[in-house]
Amino acid sequence: MQVRAGLQGPALLLPGPKSSRRSQKLSQFGITIALVRGSKREIKRGVWELRVSLGKDPISGKYKVLSKTFHGSARAADAALRDLVDENGTNRADGTGATVGQLLDRWLEECERLDLSPTTLRTYRAQIKQTIRPRLGKVKLNQLTAKHLDGLYGVMKDAGASPKTIRNHHAILSSALHQAVRWGWVRSNVAERARPPRAAQRRVHAPAVEVVRDVIEEAERRDPRLAPLFMLAALTGMRRGELCALRWTDVDLTLGVLDVSRSVVVVPGGLAEKTTKTDRSRKVALDPVGIALLTAHRAHVDEWIAEAGGELAPDAFVFSPFIEATTPFRPDNGTGFFIRVRDAVGAPDVRLHDLRHFTATQLIGAGMDVRTVANFLGHADPSLTLRVYSHAIEERNRAAATIMGQVLAARKEPAGLPSGA
Repeated sequence: MQVRAGLQGPALLLPGPKSSRRSQKLSQFGITIALVRGSKREIKRGVWELRVSLGKDPISGKYKVLSKTFHGSARAADAALRDLVDENGTNRADGTGATVGQLLDRWLEECERLDLSPTTLRTYRAQIKQTIRPRLGKVKLNQLTAKHLDGLYGVMKDAGASPKTIRNHHAILSSALHQAVRWGWVRSNVAERARPPRAAQRRVHAPAVEVVRDVIEEAERRDPRLAPLFMLAALTGMRRGELCALRWTDVDLTLGVLDVSRSVVVVPGGLAEKTTKTDRSRKVALDPVGIALLTAHRAHVDEWIAEAGGELAPDAFVFSPFIEATTPFRPDNGTGFFIRVRDAVGAPDVRLHDLRHFTATQLIGAGMDVRTVANFLGHADPSLTLRVYSHAIEERNRAAATIMGQVLAARKEPAGLPSGA
């Protein structure tokens, strides 16, 4: 407990243990003794500062204090302080008394330490803030059950959330609770006993060749700086962040190879570069069409910068809104431009990411083996390619069955002719 005394009079905040009673008496003589983790101080009449010690952070080694302003009577302030102490368990380092909300805060810190994508972290924070924390944030970890989680999933379903969205939230809780098990905060992961709804594999819909051509031609008419990005996306299946991060130093037009090792993401305050989604670099081959595309685009870039009297940066980006090309296009700007173009050609359901699906289905349809397609797209595991593009593979299987049927079908004699005629 902590007892404060001074000009404003003593403020005994919470009942302390028996051993602290003598210390409490000393406060009557103006002595401040820091024995508790909660305190209140009247700033002015009816306005209180509530302070709660959060203990020593095991990572930074620093002590943390939570401060909150409260308006009301002294008795109401005491009640508010008790609630604040209850909401912020004492020993967060060992998880004693910790809540789900506190675990999620520490788990997000771990995600940052492990350098997760800023986009992924932004999604996690939004889902925790909007859905998980309001319902489960104050639940103590040692009281959390699978029923709590099933209740959350039921509320989300009633609100219209899709099974995939619910499973995404389940994945956050499961990962955070797994971390709590590793830290020794809890003995078991209750998420393993929860039952989120099954999410059926969504069938990928790739745009037709004619639609892709119309989009690229319309983009060329509207903005020749971005049109090559769409064409390259369709040729290589690269992700939009990878396309935006591509520099001329990554392009070898002689060998016809792209070095894909980075991705551009939007972060608070601007843009940042990170590794690819799978944290792996890969070489993407270019055919004569791709080589001609980037050769023509480089000629245009050199022409634009010569007209402006500038100089292309040594590490210039291939796709940039600026002449010197020191800053890449924002991925969301590319998506916004794509939406305007696709709407103009009458394809409102096509997304920029669907160009990647277009690449994959065209390669599989042409008979390319799944492992090669997976490497080309930058999938970490060919099994992912099998799951996402299973329908395209099934179509190839049917085509293979037709071929074998034609090869081995019994020969039929023309009607009316004798055998051997």
